[in-house]
Amino acid sequence: MDNKKNTNNKKTPAKKHKKKRVPNFGRIIPWALGLLIVLGIIVFFIRIAVWDHGIEYIITKEDLDNIVLDTRDNVVLMPPSKLPDQTYDGKTTVLVLGNDSYFEGTDDNSGIIDYMESDIPDVEFINCCLPGSALNSYNLEEKSPSVCPEDYFTLFWLAFDITWNDFTRQEEALMYLDPLQYDTSRYQEVVRTLESLDLASVDVVMFCYDGHDYRNGRLPINFVGEDAQTENIESLLGSLYTSVYLFNTYNPNIQYVYVSPAFCYGIDGNGEKVSCAMLDTGNGTIAETFNAANMVRDYYGISYIDMYSGVEVNEENADEYLEDDGITPNKKARRMMADRLVKLLNDRFVDRSSSDTK
Repeated sequence: MDNKKNTNNKKTPAKKHKKKRVPNFGRIIPWALGLLIVLGIIVFFIRIAVWDHGIEYIITKEDLDNIVLDTRDNVVLMPPSKLPDQTYDGKTTVLVLGNDSYFEGTDDNSGIIDYMESDIPDVEFINCCLPGSALNSYNLEEKSPSVCPEDYFTLFWLAFDITWNDFTRQEEALMYLDPLQYDTSRYQEVVRTLESLDLASVDVVMFCYDGHDYRNGRLPINFVGEDAQTENIESLLGSLYTSVYLFNTYNPNIQYVYVSPAFCYGIDGNGEKVSCAMLDTGNGTIAETFNAANMVRDYYGISYIDMYSGVEVNEENADEYLEDDGITPNKKARRMMADRLVKLLNDRFVDRSSSDTK
């Protein structure tokens, strides 16, 4: 008999039923949440990367009209006929004192004041802006025109000699101005214009100086202790204060508009352009200029127009709107600046109804 087991007769064991596994939610949920968080972070950074590349968007006129800029404007002008004891001749006369940015483009009538004249034909603008001139005086004390001829074309000395109608200093200074540095023919033209000016007929004086004083490190405010010197003509505060004081002594009904510099570049020690909001040129950033101009409002009712925040010229697009010098506005920027001034001033000091002129 074969002792080997007969495998053919071996019975197949019955299959056992496996127990149904229940998910371990205690472990799965934390893992799932972690995975979702990781995926969320990945999506976030992908969207940031795409957004940072940017998509070109064409700004329409409707978009521009709907833009509301955060400005520090303080316009207090009224029609001349509404001022007390004012003899109004039916024509609004605006004297503009300023420098480069408001003279640029006058050769082909594309200057800021040229645009304003065409937009507000009711107004007579007397453009006495001098390229290369400064708002701040160069010296605290009077110097001979042969020593510092530029001084007599700064705001204070122009205001002083306008009120006295004596331009002897400017006439002498013209003989010493460097014609390679200054447009002396323009300076002569302005002197002739001011000599024939009747200050009693002026309704508004606009101070339109760009960022050159800031760029050259000129003084915004001179403090003695905690007191700001309002008569220090080497400072912006002092120049504005004393000039308005002089004009007021002759014609107390004149209204004043200070137009802040628009965005510009300062030049650092390496000759590189740096945003005026960032670069301290010796007496602070451009913000100190604004602070000084605003302080004058504590003494006189001067309208303040914030051109820096009021037009879309900034560090991101400055090359599109400024000339190579980083401060002078090109034709597009001048049109934009003029539009802003017209919009703010048009209804404030221009008489249109016959009842206003009576």
